[in-house]
Amino acid sequence: MSILFFIFLLKTILFYSFFLFSILWDFRKKSLPKLLLLFYSLVGVPFFLFSLWQDFFQGPFQLSLPFLYSFYPLLFSFLLFLFAKCSKGALGCGDGLFLLCCAFYLNYKSFLFLFLSGLICSALVSILLFLFSIKMKKNWKNMSFPFIPCFIPAGVYFFILLFTPRA
Repeated sequence: MSILFFIFLLKTILFYSFFLFSILWDFRKKSLPKLLLLFYSLVGVPFFLFSLWQDFFQGPFQLSLPFLYSFYPLLFSFLLFLFAKCSKGALGCGDGLFLLCCAFYLNYKSFLFLFLSGLICSALVSILLFLFSIKMKKNWKNMSFPFIPCFIPAGVYFFILLFTPRA
């Protein structure tokens, strides 16, 4: 087995441990501990740099569109974090930091899938909570739910892809 396999395995284990801890913590406290985010971000930076090296710096370097695409998740997550700071609670800062940390472990296609599936899942949960509040005659404006668990369908899909043979 090659060293690349072990690096990929370690990256996968670290990503899923971060994913699991974040979901559990967000369910319980509706926030993420700074130490968790800091640890997984610092550990994720070398994996991000290694993936850049592996994909773009093996031969002569050319500034190409896929190279720029690899920075989009980081830029998007950072802008989402800034939006969370400016929105005064409409979006939690922990959600932006969670996505920023995930950007170190995922390529841009996987990151986009993760984010869009989280949005779709949260929209479905919001609709169900709204209908439930109407049926139970509760004030729906005071209801809230954590956003990070909405990424579970994408995480399960990525996990299934790990064990699917490639043609």
